[in-house]
Amino acid sequence: MIRIDGFYLYSVGFSIHPLTTVAPGDTFQDSVTALYIGKGVLEQLFTQSVFTLKVSRAAADELYVVLAKLTENLERTEALNHYEAYQVTSLATKFEHVLAAEFGLMDVYLVSKKRGYDTSDLILNGVALFPEELQAKVPEAKPDINQGTRCIAFELPTAAGFHLHRANESVLHRYYDAVTGGKPRPAGRNIGDYLAELNKHNVGDAKVKSALRDLKDLHRNPLIHPEDSLDSVDEAIALLGSIQGVMIPMLKEIPLPAPAPAKTAGVGGSS
Repeated sequence: MIRIDGFYLYSVGFSIHPLTTVAPGDTFQDSVTALYIGKGVLEQLFTQSVFTLKVSRAAADELYVVLAKLTENLERTEALNHYEAYQVTSLATKFEHVLAAEFGLMDVYLVSKKRGYDTSDLILNGVALFPEELQAKVPEAKPDINQGTRCIAFELPTAAGFHLHRANESVLHRYYDAVTGGKPRPAGRNIGDYLAELNKHNVGDAKVKSALRDLKDLHRNPLIHPEDSLDSVDEAIALLGSIQGVMIPMLKEIPLPAPAPAKTAGVGGSS
């Protein structure tokens, strides 16, 4: 997934279009800026941009060859002749038409905003929707959170649900370690197994356990069955809110990892 700069596409057209108005008799100095900029834009579009253009490549190559030849000598004094002007205008017009057709069929999509969430955060930085301490205390939850919020942005609610539940279970495992004082984790990884062990050891906050039980019964268990799914982005966003609500109190009980021991200088090292 690549983020596209819409203004870049505008700038390509803005730079190429003046080539269609080059006229014979124009002084070289009046035309050289448009010629040189057009050459640079073509080179960047086909060698450095994220767009993989195929249909318009031949037309671009034809135009590029003419522009490169005309800008070989930037000290030129004679005006463009009729043939040179015709080459530039006809090839630029041809390239514009072919490029317009290719862009018109290109798979470019607009991601609509989901509720009040910033689209960039949903796609690229989902962990920004959770407390900062999450990444330090439960780093293994980060990939699933980022994938889950990205699925919300791209309107894949069931996939979002799977990832968000996985992230919540990663936090639950660390929470269990903290409140049980490091007792062995249950053999199963699911919420039900952990709740049973928490109750067995009589540990864990009652509100946290109640919220986890609701997540298990109302959301997690139904979602694991093939015939069930989240039907809308609104359901995925509601699940995100529920998981945020239970993660926050669990994170408060999870200690920060101990800092790595400082390296000591070896024999002959500086002190």
